[in-house]
Amino acid sequence: MYCAKCNRKLKDKKSIDRGYGPVCWSKKLEEDAEFERNQVTIDEVMEGEGNARD
Repeated sequence: MYCAKCNRKLKDKKSIDRGYGPVCWSKKLEEDAEFERNQVTIDEVMEGEGNARD
């Protein structure tokens, strides 16, 4: 099995189970956290539209 991010061969069972090597797994977690921080809810969008009209 190969890492889903860098395509290197995975050797460790934990890495194989995750689909990512340890370095790429850390990067993926950081990327996922950044993605979550940047998410906008529909309520936030609607509030922003209301302010734009005023």
